[in-house]
Amino acid sequence: MRPGGNTMFRKGAWTAQEDMLLKNYIQKYGEGKWHLVALNAGLNRCRKSCRLRWVNYLRPNIKRGDFQEDEVDLILRLHKLLGNR
Repeated sequence: MRPGGNTMFRKGAWTAQEDMLLKNYIQKYGEGKWHLVALNAGLNRCRKSCRLRWVNYLRPNIKRGDFQEDEVDLILRLHKLLGNR
């Protein structure tokens, strides 16, 4: 529930239809103003949920898969230099 309001937002797993609504809205209008995304895209989700879904799962430039050999090498060298912080 929204503070100061009586709107109940949907919780739990996102459906493929919700993902598509969010993708289509952001492709058309761009990122930002997440309070408008939640209202205008036809989603019954809070602004934070919409933003996190986009940033962590739906953005087209998210790199998925295993680390490349040079990335692993960089991680190991930096860990050796800096340790656990």
